[in-house]
Amino acid sequence: MTRIESRILVVERHVLEFELKADDVPRSLGVRVSVDGEKRWSSEEPGWRAIGQGVSDGTVFLWSARRLVILPLEQPSKPQALHCDEDIVTAFKVESGWLLVCETSLRLIVDGVETSRLELPDVVTSALWRDGILGVRCDDGSDTTVAATAGSLAVANAR
Repeated sequence: MTRIESRILVVERHVLEFELKADDVPRSLGVRVSVDGEKRWSSEEPGWRAIGQGVSDGTVFLWSARRLVILPLEQPSKPQALHCDEDIVTAFKVESGWLLVCETSLRLIVDGVETSRLELPDVVTSALWRDGILGVRCDDGSDTTVAATAGSLAVANAR
């Protein structure tokens, strides 16, 4: 049985609609994004993780298990897609590009290229971005604090 879920998000003066079509989960999940009633992007994505969405600096972005998709709100330009070989837990827009929090690693992507990567001690359970610092908690209870500056990631504190 096919299940279709629609989510509406208003960002400033734009109306975004995310349509998720689940009929082959966990193998794939159909995703369609419309901005102000205009279809902007659609794809079949891995269905074993929920689709995440975010908004930052006039850009809406979403991520599946293996891809980050970036859609500028103001211009109907072609979306940018960044692929990953590990499950993406969450994604943050940072000054230099994109910070992907993956299942067991952190990756900084600048201009579509991975410029820095840190391996974590266990599977990520949560992440919080504040004032240029990323706090990550892993399943084993460890906490890692990471700074993302000048195209690289640096561990600020690990316990």
